[in-house]
Amino acid sequence: MVWPAGEAAFVTGAASGIGLGIARALVAAQAKVALADIDGPRLADVATELSEAGGAVTTVELDVSDADGWEAAADRAEGALGPISILCNNAGVNGGGAIDDTPFAVWRWVQRINVDAQFLGVSAFLPRFKRRGGRAHIMNTASMAGLVPMATVGAYVASKFASVGFTLVLREELRGTDVGVSLLCPGTVASRLSRTAEEGQAKLLGREPNAAVIEQNGALQAQGADPDRVGEQVVQAMQDRQFLIVTHRDWESLVIGLHREIEGTLADFDGRYGTDLSVQMMLGGVNPVAT
Repeated sequence: MVWPAGEAAFVTGAASGIGLGIARALVAAQAKVALADIDGPRLADVATELSEAGGAVTTVELDVSDADGWEAAADRAEGALGPISILCNNAGVNGGGAIDDTPFAVWRWVQRINVDAQFLGVSAFLPRFKRRGGRAHIMNTASMAGLVPMATVGAYVASKFASVGFTLVLREELRGTDVGVSLLCPGTVASRLSRTAEEGQAKLLGREPNAAVIEQNGALQAQGADPDRVGEQVVQAMQDRQFLIVTHRDWESLVIGLHREIEGTLADFDGRYGTDLSVQMMLGGVNPVAT
């Protein structure tokens, strides 16, 4: 069998969008899938669809920002499907606007779901992966907004840059082990992200959702990539142990522009402020924080 056939996966945000695309692709690859999402009714519909397609699936209703819920969710998934060896930390939200117009409650809500939840997922499953041994994989969904600073969505961009950094470090810490790591940085994908973001913010702030915002942002997102194709990209990348997964080349000039700015600053540096010995220690395989 070709990996991940026969493996069991835990996918967050699995009731729609990219998460559903990943779940469909995993089922097509003959993996068993624990579908995790906060939207119970939609989750049940997805489970029915995938079961009728011959998939071995179970559902786990989970608020990914709830630190106390993760271990129980992992236990439920493994009780139904057996040992989980694939974690797809995919759930995410957009939120806020310009930085000076973003309520702190919205800022923290975005960080809890987009960053804290990925840490919680890894904390719940990585010790199990290490304890059991054998091939395993962690896939975190960030965004092109984690590589390019975009105005008017500061909370989202900050959370996605954090996700990118977190996943880069995770790769380094797991280098040379049987646990692979992938980072998904999609561009615009046809999903419910805008709707769930507006509905979530409205609930958080005690107001009604803005139908015009949902319609306008939804129309833009509808022109994005097919989430099923993105799901197929993700599964192929995990099979190939590929780290970075992107969905659009349109962002290339923006990414290159930011990195050229960084490179230019380093090229102009004359060294008059001294040498950073910690870099030399890291290049030599020594962690300066641990010494």
